[in-house]
Formats: sequence, structure tokens, C-alpha cells
Amino acid sequence: MLREKQEIQSRFQQELLQTQIEIQEQTLKTISQEIHDNVGQILSLAKLNLNTFPTTNDEQQTKINDTKQLVSKAIIDLRNLSRSMYGDQLNELGLNDAIANELSIIRNTGQFETQLNIEGEKFKLSLQHELVIFRMLQEAVNNIIKHAKAKNIYVTLQYNNPAFAISVTDDGKGFDPDSINNSKNGMGLKSMKNRAALIGGNFEIVSNNGKGSTL
Repeated sequence: MLREKQEIQSRFQQELLQTQIEIQEQTLKTISQEIHDNVGQILSLAKLNLNTFPTTNDEQQTKINDTKQLVSKAIIDLRNLSRSMYGDQLNELGLNDAIANELSIIRNTGQFETQLNIEGEKFKLSLQHELVIFRMLQEAVNNIIKHAKAKNIYVTLQYNNPAFAISVTDDGKGFDPDSINNSKNGMGLKSMKNRAALIGGNFEIVSNNGKGSTL
């Protein structure tokens, strides 16, 4: 009786987590569509309007051209962000290239150096597994950007059929995992742990103050 109750509770927790992730995905897709359809269109119109500005000297023309280049870069960056949030690049590129593209976006900010290492012979994961892994990668990188004060981000994908592993390492200030797990700032880590559990994976953290972190 106790075992049956535990199994029912476990299935309920899994279904609840699945629902939460589906809601998160739908929210990201809605925001992604808004960025693509609204913000992107406004920037495109702004770029067109710049072409109508009258100029009287080379200095003014140079400033307009520079501004057009900045707007063009913003449009490209927003398009990449929109695709990243939507998750459609997984279907288009596959997990390896989608992660490489994500790291490229980070590297193009000029604030971080990134490196992707792939070990073993690649094999295809299910789309759900790839999406969960990709979202965990995004959460890990987001945590590094916000908290780690790092300069370098290293991602390693290990294919050892049927096992797959991903590690994300930074050279930042590090932290005490136990203290973070017990605070409100640990929501991102809990989210990654829950996502890993959903697809039958394990989530581990290795970190020390002043010595960076590996997830």
C-alpha cells in the first residue's frame, strides 16, 4: 500500500513538472513571437526612416550610417534571441549547432570568451531530451552572466552511447552550492535539477569560492 502511494505521488510530481515546463515553453514562445513581430518590425521601420533624413555634410551622413549599422545589429541580435527563446533552432540545427549558436551570441557581446568541446560519436537524442538539455544550458549560462563575474565559459558534450553528458564550466568567483540551494537565489539550480530528473538524468554542481564552477 505504501509503495503504491509512493508510486502515485511520484507520477503526480512528474506530471506536475511536465506541465510546468510546457507552460514555460509556451510563455517563451509567446515572448519570442512578440519580439519577432513587434520589436523587430519597429526597428526595421526606424532603419527605413533613417534613409529619409536630410544631410548637409559628411559628418551628419556618417552619423546616420553608423546609426543604421547599430539598428541593423540590433535587428540581427533580436532575431537570434527570438529563435533561441522559441527553441526552433533545435529542429533546424540539432543540439550541437544550437548550443554553438547560443555560445556565439554570448561571445558576440564582447564580454565573454566561449568554447565548445564535443567528445565521442554523436547520436540522436529525442526532441524532448534535446529541448530540456538546451534549456538547462541556457539557464546555466544565464546564471554565469548574472552572478559569476567570469571571463570564460566552457561547454563540453560527451556522447558515450547510450549515455550523454553536458558540462558547463566558468572561471568566475564560484559559490557555496549548499547555501545557494537553501536560498531564493537557488531557483535556477532547482529548475535545472528538476528538468534533469524529468528526462531521467542526474544534475551535479562542483564549485568553490574563487575557483569557478562546473554544472
